[in-house]
Amino acid sequence: MRIVVAGVLWLSGLCFLGFGLAFLWAPRETLALAGVVTAGAVAATELRAFYGGVEIALGALILACASRRERWRDGLWLTLACYGAVGVTRIAGMFIDGSDSAFLRFAACTEIGFALLAILGLRWLSPAR
Repeated sequence: MRIVVAGVLWLSGLCFLGFGLAFLWAPRETLALAGVVTAGAVAATELRAFYGGVEIALGALILACASRRERWRDGLWLTLACYGAVGVTRIAGMFIDGSDSAFLRFAACTEIGFALLAILGLRWLSPAR
């Protein structure tokens, strides 16, 4: 089970880091993949700052936790909180707005999947086991 927990942490951290770097490098183009169109330098800077900055920070924190076994629980909690919150609010938004796309479904499944894997990892690491 240790390899699964480590794998979940590394993969979830790399996903956040990868998307953060994508938003840093090409923010408007990255957001356009989700069907959202923006224009102008101010929009690009805001996307870089928030989407890029937050996702790079989350990815780096999860990867730091992945690299130290004594921090795996912290990393799993962070993975659960971040991916779980994004996934649940994405699904809520899809219901509220009546929106649907292959991108939204893929993203929601990925986010909820990471959250569920984090829950399993936390159970595997519980002291009672």
